[in-house]
Amino acid sequence: MGFALSGASVATGVVLTNWVDVIKVRQQTSGYNNRNFLATGFNVVRHEGVLSLYRGCTAAVARGVLYGGLRIGLYSPVKTALGADEPGTGVHRKIAAGMLSGAVAAAACNPTDLVKTRMQTAGARQGVAQVVRCVVAAEGWAGLWRGTTPSMARAALLTAGQCATYDEVKLLFTRDLGWEDTLGTHFAVSGVTGLVTTTLISPVDMVKTSMFVGERMRPWACAKGVVERHGLRGLFRGWTANWARQGPMTTVIFVTLEGLRHGFGMDGI
Repeated sequence: MGFALSGASVATGVVLTNWVDVIKVRQQTSGYNNRNFLATGFNVVRHEGVLSLYRGCTAAVARGVLYGGLRIGLYSPVKTALGADEPGTGVHRKIAAGMLSGAVAAAACNPTDLVKTRMQTAGARQGVAQVVRCVVAAEGWAGLWRGTTPSMARAALLTAGQCATYDEVKLLFTRDLGWEDTLGTHFAVSGVTGLVTTTLISPVDMVKTSMFVGERMRPWACAKGVVERHGLRGLFRGWTANWARQGPMTTVIFVTLEGLRHGFGMDGI
């Protein structure tokens, strides 16, 4: 049940924030990449229409259900297996649980991420099946796992950033600051979690996107190329778009998941 509820909460966040993800991908890959978030979004709409902001949404939802359900659904059992629930244990075990859960989910679901990103790039006009056929024809089935290393690194940081941060900040607010475990607390904790997560994943997200759309090199070489072309700030290109997506999406995921777990008679996160 935990996996299904996690997948549903992530899918909800994906539908609500797909337009931000499209803008982020364009900032990282297209001719709009010297513009800020709002200017990039305006140009995408002006040149391609409003509906282009939901390009790749089908693949994104499929990814959200599978990948999101796995990475968040795995966190609790992995955390328990590592003994992170025991009193007095440090946050490092929660971080390890998040990183392991995210990496496993990303490795298993990399094709859905690659297809989604290809569909969101400028000029893309293909559906899911067409993108898969083109990738397989050009690179074989292994091509669907291109960029798996940065994808796993991103997922490890994302899941650790989201789950471990939410876990610890919620404890801080409820146990140490005396906040009630209410909807307002869930919103506040999610807001902090979104900022932490965005900063952690931005560099690997930039490398992952570059590899997904055509950079045929190893992750470290790709990162080096980004730094050589744009400086260290280049690794954080699209940070605003990332936060504009991760902030609301993190809130939607955890607030929805808390509500669903409560509705099904399960303990909170």
